[in-house]
Amino acid sequence: MKAFYTLGILAAVLLVSGCLGNGGEDMVVKDGDTVKVDYWLTVDGEQVDTSEGRGPFEFTVGSGQVIPGFDKAVTGMKVGETKEMPIEGTDAYTTGPLAGKVLNFKITILSIN
Repeated sequence: MKAFYTLGILAAVLLVSGCLGNGGEDMVVKDGDTVKVDYWLTVDGEQVDTSEGRGPFEFTVGSGQVIPGFDKAVTGMKVGETKEMPIEGTDAYTTGPLAGKVLNFKITILSIN
């Protein structure tokens, strides 16, 4: 009987943590999460970058690995969700060839950890 009780507690912990059930599909992206995304970037109507063909792009939200607007764009998204979002100003690139440009991202969340 004790073994069944222990298994029940373990199953509840795994369910809450997203390891059972729907695979975490109801989770939303928040600061500190490591996410995998597919993305497409267009500037002035021309595609300038994409993860397509290279595999998912993985980063930790809020860690400074990406421009601030990219962190903001994925925050609150769910696995499987796709969003198109323009990013500009200080949320975009502030130096280099894309500085001052409006970055039009299409982002799909593949996983949240």
